[in-house]
Amino acid sequence: MKSDPANNQDRRDYFAILAVAYLLLPSLVFLLTWCRPVIGLPVAVVVVAAFVRFGRRESFGPPRPGLPAGTWVFILALALVWTWLAGIGGFVWQASDYEKHNLAFHDLVTQAWPVTYANGGQNYYLCYGSGYYLVPALAARLISANALPVATFVWGFMGVALFFYWVATFGRAAKTTLVIVLLFAATETLWHLYLHVLKSPHFDADGQTLAANFDHLGVSSDYSDSFSALQFRPQHVLPAWLGTALFYDWFWVRRRPRGIGLAWAAGWLWSPFTCLGLLLVPLAARPRWRWRAMWEPVNVGGAILLAVLAVYFQGHVPLTEQGPIWKFTVGHNWLWCYPWFVLLELTPMLLIFLADQKYNLLGEFRPFFRISFALLLLVPLYKIGYYGDLRLQVQTSALLLCGLAASRCFTSAGFSLRRPLCALLVASQLLGAVYPFARWWQDAWRARTDYSFAATNKLWGYQNLSDFKRFGYDYASQYLGRSNSRAMDWLLRREDPDGR
Repeated sequence: MKSDPANNQDRRDYFAILAVAYLLLPSLVFLLTWCRPVIGLPVAVVVVAAFVRFGRRESFGPPRPGLPAGTWVFILALALVWTWLAGIGGFVWQASDYEKHNLAFHDLVTQAWPVTYANGGQNYYLCYGSGYYLVPALAARLISANALPVATFVWGFMGVALFFYWVATFGRAAKTTLVIVLLFAATETLWHLYLHVLKSPHFDADGQTLAANFDHLGVSSDYSDSFSALQFRPQHVLPAWLGTALFYDWFWVRRRPRGIGLAWAAGWLWSPFTCLGLLLVPLAARPRWRWRAMWEPVNVGGAILLAVLAVYFQGHVPLTEQGPIWKFTVGHNWLWCYPWFVLLELTPMLLIFLADQKYNLLGEFRPFFRISFALLLLVPLYKIGYYGDLRLQVQTSALLLCGLAASRCFTSAGFSLRRPLCALLVASQLLGAVYPFARWWQDAWRARTDYSFAATNKLWGYQNLSDFKRFGYDYASQYLGRSNSRAMDWLLRREDPDGR
């Protein structure tokens, strides 16, 4: 009996294999270099075995659309430029968050692992989503500290290129879909113009007080466009992008979330709050998958890894800035500050909602957009971190799904600029793109702040990340774990020879 040649074709989903490997590699580095061997080594063996099983048996699915050579060149060239312009590796100017990133890289390259600190009479360990940092830092430790910029750039480029490929295969028109998703933005231009006006001399003290109110509520930071998000927060954005892609494929397209536990657990070392934001995908896809599909060996490996990471994060220093936003307001100011913030920022999402209601543009993607829109509306009501870190991390997956929804709208047969809602949606996107484009060029041509470790050390005297305190804020507390915690007691390595 002759076999069907089509059945003999290799139908492995190499995107899924590479994306999970990319997310998982930092966890293996963590297990083998930060954890005590008695724990780290066997867990690493289990995780590798789970990944091998995933690659051999669990990654089959519907074939992805083939891409012509020209599209591949477009994807890789765009990923290269996007990574470079975002400041990853430091070959162009870097955003202000690189003050923290470069402090973390410095500590990971120059100090023993696990990184520990003695500060203010207390002992701490680096307790942060370090998935983005570990692999380039390890390369720099093995080769040379001078290799860190190139290692970081290559590491970032790999994640960006994987994501760009997935977006290109998401829609019917690969290049168009990718460009729409990358350029999609909330109307952050309006929000930044408003804050700029408040801080102008015309408003004097009243404007400064009002701007400080938004700071206290954790809503002064915007709903970032994809470029600004990568530029400021690559450690949160890369796992959100790749995690959303994997979750959407497994929960919705394939209706079989086998192995999802491994990818989700790997994402926790990158960004715990981002992993929470990924849960909106299975929520939106709930009619298509069954709980029993979760019970299989690959996900057991993920559960074991997650248990180890839970102990690691359990030791985190408690954050004082957390709670519902009315806890941080003066009087009842939040009752108008919050709706004003979402109104200025989320106009494109409202237009997508209205256009879909009237012209049925989203089709089966509708539940993903609506749940994402709801999350973006609700998450500012709870603050964690000085600048609303919970929202900045959780929102990333939701913003990506809104961008994918925009690509569905623009490429739908029912989309027409003759229709007012469609024209307004295009106008909102042009307005939203002004801020990231203009800000990059403005900062590129003016005198820029150097956020390298050497410059930060010279300006502020910081020796390491635990010194990161300024303007009355203990920023370092967001990145530290307590020495008197279970993580230090039995999980992490000690400097003494017997590992106690």
